[in-house]
Amino acid sequence: MKRIIFLLVAVSANALFVSCSKEQDSKDSNSAKEKVEIPLTDYGFYHNEALDLYYKKYKGIDGKTTGLIIDEMLAELKVKYPEQFKNMDTNEVKLAFQDIDPKKFDIYSFWNSKKEELYTSNKVSKRLGSLVDNIIENDMNYDQCMVAIEDFKKVNYLSKTNNPLTVNEQNELLVFENVLKSSNQYWTSKSNSTKKTNNQPGSKAIIADTMGALMFVYSGPMSLIAGGICSLFVNEAIPYEAVPYEEEFTNP
Repeated sequence: MKRIIFLLVAVSANALFVSCSKEQDSKDSNSAKEKVEIPLTDYGFYHNEALDLYYKKYKGIDGKTTGLIIDEMLAELKVKYPEQFKNMDTNEVKLAFQDIDPKKFDIYSFWNSKKEELYTSNKVSKRLGSLVDNIIENDMNYDQCMVAIEDFKKVNYLSKTNNPLTVNEQNELLVFENVLKSSNQYWTSKSNSTKKTNNQPGSKAIIADTMGALMFVYSGPMSLIAGGICSLFVNEAIPYEAVPYEEEFTNP
């Protein structure tokens, strides 16, 4: 009789263990499904989507706070890409833009006011920051930026120096270049009826995209929204009459 009771207890315990294990496996599986990583090479694509979706829904930013604009842009991304953007924390980006007047936004001043803090907190590499400073100081256009990036790679990466780029720096550079290329495609497209820039590949809207994405690259996908916000503000700060829409453009 004791043996039968022992076997029953053992079977029950085993069944309970299997049930708990399956429940835990299910939780782990669901947890894995909840976290959808966006590849760094796709940041440029989603950045363009953020701008395109925003303009299709809201047309402009008149009378809006930066916090509201960020919420609206993220909301549109969540509608079209719910898995990729459902668990986004916007607080840090909102805080960085809270005192910004969108109509008077200057990306160069914004970068200069934030870069030392980014370096100190290791959120952006000072070495990558030197690339941005070079772009700003020489007022580079898109083509010149691409050349500067390639030169930067040769010195710090391809040449296999004693101080090669760290993994974090490589990721920062990847996002920087990816968003730059996508932004160039977006702002120089003749099908883009929202652009107010002079449409040259070196327009500040394109550079603003790239710099904004780099400044918030530590926050993951929120960096592509930050980049979108930067170029959105730059674009909206320029009068419509400055746009020569009839010009033709060639994307590299």
